[in-house]
Amino acid sequence: MDSLPLLRALHIAGAVLLLGNVAVTGFWATFLYRARSTVPFQPVARAIMWADVIFTLAGGVLLTVSGILLTMRQGYQVWETTWLLKGIVALGVSTVLWLVVLLPDQWRLERLTSGDEAALRRIFLRWSVVGWGATLVLFYGLWAMVGKR
Repeated sequence: MDSLPLLRALHIAGAVLLLGNVAVTGFWATFLYRARSTVPFQPVARAIMWADVIFTLAGGVLLTVSGILLTMRQGYQVWETTWLLKGIVALGVSTVLWLVVLLPDQWRLERLTSGDEAALRRIFLRWSVVGWGATLVLFYGLWAMVGKR
């Protein structure tokens, strides 16, 4: 059996899980943040953490592992394949932002005491700006990989 179609399907599934989750989570978090007078934000932050554990992490691992296997199978030279290098760098930059800024801020948001509106606003704003930036970087990586640019 030829495993190339399976690897490609897994790679695309990983990209869909990763990109889909970060975009949808950002949208819903912003929507629910704006409704925080009627919806407590702490459970929202907890849901974001679980969505990241299930979908972002799983999608990222699936994308990375299948990408490595595809690269090896196809015989690409990473340093000589511009579009591949751009995609890898984009995923790396986004992952570093997720690990260094976004996850710690999500943890802070989940544990924030009720009524600390100033801290909630400050942390959520940083999480949103960095998160949307990291999302745009991922979409750039997708563009580079699909367009082979």
